[in-house]
Amino acid sequence: MQTALFLLGGYAMVLRNDWSTKDLKEDLKLMEGDLKKLAQVITQIAVQDIRIDNLTSLMVNLQHELSDLRRGDGWIERIRNDKG
Repeated sequence: MQTALFLLGGYAMVLRNDWSTKDLKEDLKLMEGDLKKLAQVITQIAVQDIRIDNLTSLMVNLQHELSDLRRGDGWIERIRNDKG
């Protein structure tokens, strides 16, 4: 009788481990999907960061050009059409 109980207990432990392993596999698959989504978000943020850096350098260049034009350095020509 004790042997039968011991075998049933062992079998129950095997079944329990199998169920928990299946649960862990499902959780792992869900986490893999979440990690893929996170990688996409990180890539999008990196692209946006590069775009912001490019826009910042463009603004700095425009500010330098405007400053040069204010000091008279540049190619501004004024053409008047005064008819009258």
